[in-house]
Amino acid sequence: MTGSTKRRTASPESLEDKFKELEVLYEAFERATAPFVVQAVCGPGCADCCTNVGEIYAATLEALRIARYMEALPVFQAAVLRQKIAENRVQKKRALLLPCPFLDPQKLCAIYPVRPFSCRRLYSVEPCGVKGPVVHREFWALAEQFTRALQALDPRGYSGHLSYVLGLLEDPFFREAYVANRAYPATLGSVLREFDLLAHTRLGV
Repeated sequence: MTGSTKRRTASPESLEDKFKELEVLYEAFERATAPFVVQAVCGPGCADCCTNVGEIYAATLEALRIARYMEALPVFQAAVLRQKIAENRVQKKRALLLPCPFLDPQKLCAIYPVRPFSCRRLYSVEPCGVKGPVVHREFWALAEQFTRALQALDPRGYSGHLSYVLGLLEDPFFREAYVANRAYPATLGSVLREFDLLAHTRLGV
């Protein structure tokens, strides 16, 4: 679950290494929680967790991976997703419960291979409905442990609602600084307050 703690000079290769470490973390979580998830009643088209949870959290590293995935999609499909993300950011400021912007008309995830950890930790052993998901207590404890490991993997990153973190990455100055491991723009503070994002250093990482 842990990668190398040695600091390296930022480069495109080191960022790709981070993506690989992220995938290793996802896979380790999947193995550790398999005995619980096998009891889930979830399946394709069951989108309660994508509609009624309210917050879809992501770390900056996850959001950058999602942004890159979108950039490789057909132009029209990517444009539709960007529009839905922008609308979600606006609507989120006045509504607690919103469908995920990546939920397609068939109630399937448009970015399933690169979905964030907050989605990977959702399941239910009973139909959700009004009461929401029912999960094992041991699973939840493992999910919290892996969340901290994810934040440690992205020490210069931020966490928050997915469309907000993606909005942060739309700022070319922030994205360039984040990828290059350089100082962030002086205007970052106002953006963090607007999107209510938390620095991983503030979370004890």
